[in-house]
Amino acid sequence: MRQVKLQLHRLNVVQIAIILLICGLFFGVISANIFSDSYLTQLQEYQNSVFANISESDIDYSGLFWYILSNNIKEFCMFWLLSITILGIPYMALKICAFGFYTGFFISAVTMRYGMKGLLLVLAYKFPHGLIYLPIVIISLFKGYELCKKIYHDNRSHFNGFFNIIKPYFFLLIILAITLLIGSFLEAYAGSYILKKVIRLFSS
Repeated sequence: MRQVKLQLHRLNVVQIAIILLICGLFFGVISANIFSDSYLTQLQEYQNSVFANISESDIDYSGLFWYILSNNIKEFCMFWLLSITILGIPYMALKICAFGFYTGFFISAVTMRYGMKGLLLVLAYKFPHGLIYLPIVIISLFKGYELCKKIYHDNRSHFNGFFNIIKPYFFLLIILAITLLIGSFLEAYAGSYILKKVIRLFSS
């Protein structure tokens, strides 16, 4: 146990994040295989009802855009607000594990149900907006960790130096927020259109 702790202390933040992501992926894949009997039937029912409804209905692009943007902004604000608290780093670790678990479970469940054809559905679900979201996530995790570490581990200044620490991050937050707006637009318009076309292949 002592050697394990020493090895963990030698790892940098990127290596720890990769380990957490891999652990999440592993448990997601394992869970998808263990509990496959309980959700594959539900997935078939979901395909018969929801897929058919999506492929045949008109998309309210404007309403979908505002819904996606609202959810993304809430998540974005929560992340950065927690990044200036002592809960920031544990929250980031939890988010990385949860993302890995969800990704592993989702890909495994879809491929078990649809085979290699299911990968097309996975790609459609995350393209093209995922190309925008991924850099936002990586930069936010890195800079959020850096900010939290400066406040609570390196500087340990509570109120007097607090605003001096967070001031350099304001411009970054504006850029990330604008990029998030672009990603939300792509998800609502291009992403939903592509997903609808792909879903028709599964509902026909």
